[in-house]
Amino acid sequence: MTGTDIEIAVEYLDPRVEIAKPDTTLECESVASPSSLTALGRSLLTGDSSLLEVERKLETEFDITFWDDDDDSSERSSSSHDGSCTCKSTKRPCLFIHGMGVDREEPHTVDSFSYYWGNLTDHAPCCQSMKYTILNTVDNAWTNDTLQQQVCDRAVSVSKRSSKTVIADTIIITHSMGNLMVGGAIATGKCKLDSSSTWVGMAGPMQGSRASDFVQDTCAGETNFVLEEVANITGRCPPTVALKSLPSQRGNYSSEELDAAYTAAQKAYTSNVSALMCSAGYSGLMSKYQPGFWVLGKAVPYKSGENDGMVEFDSCAAGLPESKFGDTWRSPFYKTKLNHYDSEFLYGDALLDEKKMPIKWFECLL
Repeated sequence: MTGTDIEIAVEYLDPRVEIAKPDTTLECESVASPSSLTALGRSLLTGDSSLLEVERKLETEFDITFWDDDDDSSERSSSSHDGSCTCKSTKRPCLFIHGMGVDREEPHTVDSFSYYWGNLTDHAPCCQSMKYTILNTVDNAWTNDTLQQQVCDRAVSVSKRSSKTVIADTIIITHSMGNLMVGGAIATGKCKLDSSSTWVGMAGPMQGSRASDFVQDTCAGETNFVLEEVANITGRCPPTVALKSLPSQRGNYSSEELDAAYTAAQKAYTSNVSALMCSAGYSGLMSKYQPGFWVLGKAVPYKSGENDGMVEFDSCAAGLPESKFGDTWRSPFYKTKLNHYDSEFLYGDALLDEKKMPIKWFECLL
């Protein structure tokens, strides 16, 4: 379900019309119950057209508005009457770069990848076109040179203004390990973003993930619970190449070389990203995966409860100050309560909870 703006306007009409008491001593029994009249009704009964011209407009005592597009952030979040947002920047081609878990590869970008990204057709006003990568992110580490080069090749292909190594006039949208793939490609000089491009990141494990450590511990027999419950999210033993490439930075399963790669990718990420969606809670939206992320959020020994079940908020923020983030869709740096899969736009928006509106955020972002 996708959230929809609802606005209710309340108008209090003209005061009641005073009717003079009849000059008669007769008393009649009531034969009908009294009923209220609108201004139109009074005008028809009395012949006084002026009753239609005057209305009292009182301030409402409470506001029944799910999203207020007329507040101080309205310049950034202008909205049409049906609640949808319009593009406030320049329309450009959009390229969606997925994260871990795709076990096949397409040689070129494709026009749809709803299995991973859902359907954003009606919620991407700044996307002149929408293209998607399909790359093998099961059998390859994010540091793999070939994988990073494939990311660059796909990215420069969607805009005619791009060169062989410069991504121009393009909106790049990355999820999960896709953030590290782009950050790593930029850090190693395989390609770079022109100032005319915009990078939008979601749920990136920029400092690694303790979920990777947990799965590797579990598969080594060092823990004895829950993996089977969440295998449809993390995969079963043995851990994939991609998952093994995502240990916590400076943790037991990392290395000096991988730690350095993380640091370089983080610098490229924080220097180039224009908007981020990072989660500080795994309660998430209703889906078949929601219970699994509840288990992960509790079972994995994260530093805090501020995680999406797979990635901690601090890892996604990658050193950016928490003060930069807001907890509603109006903020370009959005601190949510979504689980890791909710950030793929698969399960719509919450109806009322502004910490769980990823589609609204993306639609009104640029």
